Amino acid sequence: MFRFERDALRLPAANAFTRERPIRFQDVDAAGIIFYPRALELCHDVYVEFLTEVGFPLHESLAGEWIAPIRHAEADYLRPLRFGDHVEIAMVAAHLGPAAPPSEVTIGYRLTSLSDGEVAIVAQTVHTFLDRKSFRRTPIPDGLERAFGAFGAANTSLSMG
Repeated sequence: MFRFERDALRLPAANAFTRERPIRFQDVDAAGIIFYPRALELCHDVYVEFLTEVGFPLHESLAGEWIAPIRHAEADYLRPLRFGDHVEIAMVAAHLGPAAPPSEVTIGYRLTSLSDGEVAIVAQTVHTFLDRKSFRRTPIPDGLERAFGAFGAANTSLSMG
């Protein structure tokens, strides 16, 4: 499985898909910092918005011929995010694989504090595209493959994990 290097996901990305939002009360733990699974939820929210933007709304895709469950997720927490902080959540890179035609995409994310521009969290998810009925790998739909391809991996290095 391919993984993006943490430091590479921190770099500016020309083709990033971004959304801004505050860290809400329900996003933090008793220590007042973001509860660790909430970072992945924020990333997934941006992924769902991206799917809608490129013509593959998740609610319609789930009723279609393919599904794309997450088979791997990870996050690196570089600094705390607190209740009231405003962040930019960005999809910054995508790697298609493992063969042609691709049936898997690794997506890299970055969460940046808007108050000082510092990257707080980098994360990545691996989605495997499956035929809904057989649960076997299926190619990523053409239009979606092109949308992921627009991110490319030009500014990111990959490592085998």
